[in-house]
Amino acid sequence: MHRQPQSFFETPTSASPRGRLFLISYHFPPDQVAGALRWQKLAAHAAQRGWGLDVLTRHPAELPSADPSRLRELPPGVRVFGVRQPQILAQRVEHRLWRAYRHLSPARSTSRPGQAGERSSPKSSYARNELRFQVLSLRSWTRAYHGWASYAVHRAWARRAASLGARLFNPAQHRIIVSCGPPHGAHEGALRLARATGLPLVIDLRDPWSLTERWSESVASPVTPRIARRHERATVRRAALVVMNTKPARDAMQVLYPWQADRILAIMNGYDEDEELPRHPRDGCFRIAYAGTIYLDRNPRTLFLAAARVVREFELTPDELAIEFMGPVELLNDFSVDSLARDAGLEGFVRLHPAGTRRQAAEFLAKAVVLLNLPQDSHLTVPSKVFEYMCFDAWLLALAAPGSATELLLRETGADVAAPDDVDAIARLLRARYLDHRLGVCPRALARGGRLSRRAQAERLFVAIDEILGNADAAFDPSATISS
Repeated sequence: MHRQPQSFFETPTSASPRGRLFLISYHFPPDQVAGALRWQKLAAHAAQRGWGLDVLTRHPAELPSADPSRLRELPPGVRVFGVRQPQILAQRVEHRLWRAYRHLSPARSTSRPGQAGERSSPKSSYARNELRFQVLSLRSWTRAYHGWASYAVHRAWARRAASLGARLFNPAQHRIIVSCGPPHGAHEGALRLARATGLPLVIDLRDPWSLTERWSESVASPVTPRIARRHERATVRRAALVVMNTKPARDAMQVLYPWQADRILAIMNGYDEDEELPRHPRDGCFRIAYAGTIYLDRNPRTLFLAAARVVREFELTPDELAIEFMGPVELLNDFSVDSLARDAGLEGFVRLHPAGTRRQAAEFLAKAVVLLNLPQDSHLTVPSKVFEYMCFDAWLLALAAPGSATELLLRETGADVAAPDDVDAIARLLRARYLDHRLGVCPRALARGGRLSRRAQAERLFVAIDEILGNADAAFDPSATISS
C-alpha cells in the first residue's frame, strides 16, 4: 500500500464546496521568480469561489532563491507538493563526457563541450525570423541539442508531477486540472494526469509556447519551435480551455488553432486592488526605477540617450536625476549597463541594486517618481510588472512598439508610451515629467476603475471554468463578468 504523498506546505483546512483544483506549475511560492506570482494571487480568487487547490510545483530544496513569506499569503484550503527534477539520460551522458573532457584537457578552456575554441555568440538571443541551422556549424548542432534537451528536462519533471497527481487523485474531491507555464512542459504533465483521471484540462500560458517571438541564444535553433509546436498541438487538442495572457496572444492562437477558437480566451495578470504598498516621502530626486532582470532584448540604451539630453538641458547632477535598476543584469550583446550609461554621458547617474524579495522590490519602487518598462520585441506579451507599476503613485514610462500587447493595454490609461527606438519621443516625455516634478506635481496611481484588476480577470477565468463543469450557480452574479 502506497503512503499518501505529503505536502511541504498547507494552509488551514477549509470547506471547499466546489471541490479541489489540481495546479501543475513549475513556478509557485516560495519560488521568487515573476512567474510564481500569477497563481499565488489567483489562489485567493479560487478560494473565494469555493475551490480548494492542490499545487504540484518545483521542490523547494531545488530553488536557487526562495521567499517563504509568500506561502503565508496563500488562502485556506491550499496544499503545496514539491516535485524534484529527475535527470534525463542525455544529461548523465553529457556530464560524464564533460568530466572526461576536463580530465583529459585540464588546462584548456572551461567552456562546455562543443564551445571550446569558439565564441558562443555575439548575441544573447535571436528573433524567430533569425533562427537558422547550418549543417557544418558546430554551434547549430549544439543549439539544436540544447533546444531538445530543455524540453526533455521539463517534460521529465512534468511526468513526475503527473505521477504524484495520480497518487493524490480523489474522484470525490478533484474536479479539474490546471497547468501554468512556461516552462511549458507543465502542460504535458497536466495532459497525462487528465488522461489518467478523466478530468477536464485547462492550460494557462503566461507566455506563448510555439509562438514565442524571441529565443535565448543557447536554444536558438529552428528545431526548438518545431518541438514546441508538436507538443503544443497535442495539448491544445485535449484542452477544455486555453488561457492566453494577452488579447494579441489569444488572437494569434485562434488563428493557429481555429477549431479551438471558442475555447481560447485572454486572461491578463491584472493589478491587485488590495495590495499593501510601502509609502516613502520623496527626497527631491527625479528617480527613474526598473525592477526585474535586464536580458535578451530589454536594452536601456535609448533611454540613456534620452535621459542624457534632459541632464544636459537642465544641467542636472546625480542627486537631481537618477536611473536605478534592481535585479540581475546580463550582458547586452557584450555591453554592460555601466558601459552603455558611460557611452551616453550618464556616468554616475545610473545605479544598480541586487535582486531582493518582492517586498524589497516594492520598497525600491515606492521611492521612484517614474517607473520604467524596458522594451521587448515579444509583442504578444505584457510584463507582469506593468500591472504592478499601476498601483504606485508614480508616472509609468513604457518603451513599447506601436500595436504591441503592452502599447495596446496602456492606451487611454494615462501612461507615457514611446517606441523603443524613438529617442526624441522618450526625451520629450522625460522632459515633460521632469518639469512636472520640478513644479511639485504629484503623480497618481493608474490602478483605478477595476477593469484591469486581477479580480476582474479572475472572475472571467472562473466563470469559464464553471461553464466547463456545467455547474455555475446563482451564488455568482453573471453581470460581473467582462467580455473578452
